Amino acid sequence: MTMKDKVYAQVYSMIRTFPEGLLKALELFSRVGYDGVELVGCNTEGMPVNEFCQYLKELHLAVRSVHSIGNVKDMDFANAIGARYMTVALDPAHQTRKALEAACRELNEQGRFYRSHGLKAVLHNHADEFRWVKGEEGKTRIYDILLAQTDPELVSFELDAGWAALAGADLLDPASPQSGSGGLAAYIRSNPGRFPLIHVKECTRVAATPEETEHFPSRIFRDGLERDPKTGVPILTEAMKQELYESRSWNGALGQGIIDWHALAAAAEAQGCEAYVNEREYYHYEGSDGTNACCVQLDYDFLRSL
Repeated sequence: MTMKDKVYAQVYSMIRTFPEGLLKALELFSRVGYDGVELVGCNTEGMPVNEFCQYLKELHLAVRSVHSIGNVKDMDFANAIGARYMTVALDPAHQTRKALEAACRELNEQGRFYRSHGLKAVLHNHADEFRWVKGEEGKTRIYDILLAQTDPELVSFELDAGWAALAGADLLDPASPQSGSGGLAAYIRSNPGRFPLIHVKECTRVAATPEETEHFPSRIFRDGLERDPKTGVPILTEAMKQELYESRSWNGALGQGIIDWHALAAAAEAQGCEAYVNEREYYHYEGSDGTNACCVQLDYDFLRSL
């Protein structure tokens, strides 16, 4: 198997903890050898878009996808930098079959809108999408309905393997329709062509409680949390930030967790995966010096070894 031209990095977690900023982070990815990056929003650190495109070209970093944008101006940015995919998301409140079927219709409409602007909608999951459908526990996961009832011509999927594994979706669950066929790899094999992107994130354990799977832990993001009056973003104390970081401690070293990356990559390659997008949210594990820069290198080395 070859990862030629397919080893990408998501910039979000990196720049969140990288004081030098986006441009220096991009330089680091380039020095390590990544083929490209997945961006978040239209941030160029003030650089004009044409200059930013040239900067990426000089760094030999392609852009396959962009997270967290949605208006027409943002789509123009995505097209300008050469992106093919733009993310859509599911409201985690949708847990009944009826609500999910309505959500799928909305996702198809979003996909149609994106397509009219030259982009393909791609759904990026956290753990919520792998919970059981309300009333169909042990039988149907939310992700099953999303795959079945979104139009392949309008909506693709970016499987975040780490979050899915944390929710238990990589287990051979005897009650699951995926039983006996390989967990996450089975989702890919059973839905060929739906997964142009794989988010590479290791998982060291399956969550013991639903609270452990929360993307933004409710114990931190509680009601009444003060928010920035201009952006609406929650204002976190340093203690809260540390607790949020520690909640990601399940994100261990690639190849040393519960995910069978060789099986997953083989399934992804067979159906035409375009990019493996590495993202790390926790850095303090055995074998790392605790810095994101070190983990960027370690994760790259693992991906190239597949």
